[in-house]
Amino acid sequence: RLPGKALLPIHGRAILGRVIDRAKRVKNNFPIVVATSSRKIDDEIADFVGREGVQLFRGATDDVAGRAYDCARHFGFRQFVRISGDSPFFDTEMVSQLVALHLADDLDLTTNVAIRTYPPGSSVEVIATAAMKKLLAATSDAEDREHVTRYFYQARDAFRVSNIAANDGQFTDVSLVVDTPDDFERAIWLVANAGDDPVGLAMEAYAALAAKWPGKRTNQVRSQ
Repeated sequence: RLPGKALLPIHGRAILGRVIDRAKRVKNNFPIVVATSSRKIDDEIADFVGREGVQLFRGATDDVAGRAYDCARHFGFRQFVRISGDSPFFDTEMVSQLVALHLADDLDLTTNVAIRTYPPGSSVEVIATAAMKKLLAATSDAEDREHVTRYFYQARDAFRVSNIAANDGQFTDVSLVVDTPDDFERAIWLVANAGDDPVGLAMEAYAALAAKWPGKRTNQVRSQ
């Protein structure tokens, strides 16, 4: 694992900062909230967010699903987009696409990971706050509460879920996740080779670059 990874710098910009920069490129111009824990160790994240001009929410440490729901309720969100704070290469166009589908079909969860066809590290989920409340009432399992949306996928018949899939084989053996020191080295290499606008470079372009990564390839099968 990679302790403190959210604030590790990639070419002078923290990973979390790069996620925020990318979120600001989403066309819908949504409010951005960083939801972190109330632990003292996460004070550094809170301080960083305070300098970024985006909203901050602090909540439960282990009950991450509860934290997500409390955050959405605090800000009055009827639905929210979940993007991990260690996913600096997520697909901004995918966010808009999933939100449009979610609203049009009045869904509980709209996702690109119900069936894994996109690279680890590019997960996007749109979640109805009311469905999040229903999930919390349905499960007290520690794994469900830590991994936020796990129960949605295990009890799909109880929720309105839609998934967007990539073309078959489009992203085979490609990973964009930042979870280990090797992943971090790959992320540094990706940004260095991303051209003049690494924030605006499409996820597909990063995936194509990642396929050429000359380093270790021991992390391709993990989900994120």
